Amino acid sequence: MNPNLDHISPVAEASPDAAPESASAVALGRLAAGNARLAAAIEAAEDPRAALSAFARADPYAVILGCSDSRVPPEIVFDETVGQLFVVRVASGVAGPNEIGSIEYALARWGCPVLVVLGHTQCGGIAAALDKLPPGAEPPFDARGSMHLGSLLSGIRSGLGPTAAISASSDPWRAAAEQNVRRTVELLLNWSEPIRRRVTEGRLAVVGAVYEVESAQVRFLDG
Repeated sequence: MNPNLDHISPVAEASPDAAPESASAVALGRLAAGNARLAAAIEAAEDPRAALSAFARADPYAVILGCSDSRVPPEIVFDETVGQLFVVRVASGVAGPNEIGSIEYALARWGCPVLVVLGHTQCGGIAAALDKLPPGAEPPFDARGSMHLGSLLSGIRSGLGPTAAISASSDPWRAAAEQNVRRTVELLLNWSEPIRRRVTEGRLAVVGAVYEVESAQVRFLDG
């Protein structure tokens, strides 16, 4: 069970012109206030002990590899409760050793029967990886001087692969998001023996999907 916090008003946002220290303090205050509301909602529940127990229980039936984009939290996208999804999130859903290892842990620990690679439209990382910035996309940040950001962008470009078909599409940005998902599914099957073995044995389905930011609907991809 999840306490209903819909009636709680959000804390006011910091002014864009506020000093960095002030903006940081306000942001941190919002986080602390949010957790306080959660704790208060649990305490006010009809059975606080049962409510707390529900939050402490982990029994995921699905693994989701998705993007870090703040608009695409899998628990919201799939209308699921705490403990039901094992979520691995990284910009553009890049599947590196740490992400794959996290997935393998979930499969070994809970035996989840489905792994969803969840991409989404309007992905900034995907836009930055394309040869030509698609219409509507924000210009990518300059990664010079940021070794880790540069490495991430290189990983996204590598994972995306050839972009000729994308460039020929009527909607390159959307086509790139879908291609990125399909190639990530292939990568997981090629690089992870535990994932590949479970699929072969019929114990796991690896499915690609794209969350349409414009409609809030998930489109599951064919094999």
